[in-house]
Amino acid sequence: MNAPAALNTNTTTAERRGRQAAIPDQLEKLLSFEQSVTLTAKNQFGWTLAFVRRPLFQDIDVIIQNPERTEFMRIEEDGSTKPFYNVRGGDFS
Repeated sequence: MNAPAALNTNTTTAERRGRQAAIPDQLEKLLSFEQSVTLTAKNQFGWTLAFVRRPLFQDIDVIIQNPERTEFMRIEEDGSTKPFYNVRGGDFS
């Protein structure tokens, strides 16, 4: 009896967002005024936009990263920032 071949031989984690870009083209339309102010201020200190999570039926999560890509922060709706730990290690190699 022959065992069927594996359907997915790719060892990397599948991309869950499909064909959506990590950073949307019209980002300014998704951000609140407070979020855009915080993003601009953090950019002056070297932080960059890593990605935008867009879960179904929930508010977006704007995630920024430090220049060394060792820390991630979420920009809340009110412009405040909180640490964000839900990042897979291989995503930003």
